[in-house]
Amino acid sequence: MMKKKWLPKLKFFGKWTIIVLLAFILIWPLTIGIYWSLYKGYTAIDATRFPWFRSKIHSVLDQIKPESGEAKKGIALSAAITNRLEEEMASTFGWSANDLIVFPTRWLDNRANRQRGVIFATRMLINFYSTNLAKYGKADAENASLKEAREKHFAFSEDSWWFPSTESEYRKGLELVREYEDDLAAGKAIYNMRSDDMYNMLTFIIGNQFLDQPLGLLVQPNDEVPYTQLDDRIYSTQGIILVLRDFVRTFVTLYPEIKQKGGEENVRIAFRDMEQICTFDPLIVLRGKHDSVTADHRGKMARYLISLRERINDLTQSIRR
Repeated sequence: MMKKKWLPKLKFFGKWTIIVLLAFILIWPLTIGIYWSLYKGYTAIDATRFPWFRSKIHSVLDQIKPESGEAKKGIALSAAITNRLEEEMASTFGWSANDLIVFPTRWLDNRANRQRGVIFATRMLINFYSTNLAKYGKADAENASLKEAREKHFAFSEDSWWFPSTESEYRKGLELVREYEDDLAAGKAIYNMRSDDMYNMLTFIIGNQFLDQPLGLLVQPNDEVPYTQLDDRIYSTQGIILVLRDFVRTFVTLYPEIKQKGGEENVRIAFRDMEQICTFDPLIVLRGKHDSVTADHRGKMARYLISLRERINDLTQSIRR
């Protein structure tokens, strides 16, 4: 009698246990599927991967070749420095790193951190260009337009929404860089790339002021980095390399002796690593500790950056010899 009494209850319990287990098994794929669909919809209106062929620097390099005059090469390198900043300003949601918390775009932190990386690299390269390449010697005065652009406008905070806005300051900086390029084309400004400038420039790129900054954030031990900061560091690095890729590709294209001295294999691998970084966009950023079965996306980005840094270092040493 007891068995007959409990049998319906056991069947009911077993039925709901199976339903709950099936729901648990299916909810993760369903959730990931919904997230994937939403994310793909977002990427259709706002790019998250940036292969080299999409860079507007292609049009510059179609017009300016290694046999072009030094002034034209200077214009191309100057344009390569600012190109990514211009593309971010003209992107679907514009400059979102300074959006207020009430704006939906404020929550797009991947693009905001990418933009922080972009302005960091733009500042670094325009500073070097202005203080080393836009004059004949160390004791010469800087070009007035470049000096104002780098000290006043590009140095402005990346997250100011108003009074003045970040966008307005960066646009003024870009206008001043264009003024320098116009003066250079008219023979009223200076561009002077010497062999020691090439060496110093590449040394600067791989040094502690430039690439060592993102590398330090990528190789810091996992247990010292909050989970919420993992994607910040990845996408900030991507922004830095987006600027650097335009610049280095332009430099190597216009000065083919760099490839001849440093070896085509070094250049090929450097370009490959930059491409890996610029197209890096995991659906979900994971931290994968030690022998975990999950990916360590920050570690992957670090490996690409270390390899890139070593290849640029090899190019640097080849120029010195």
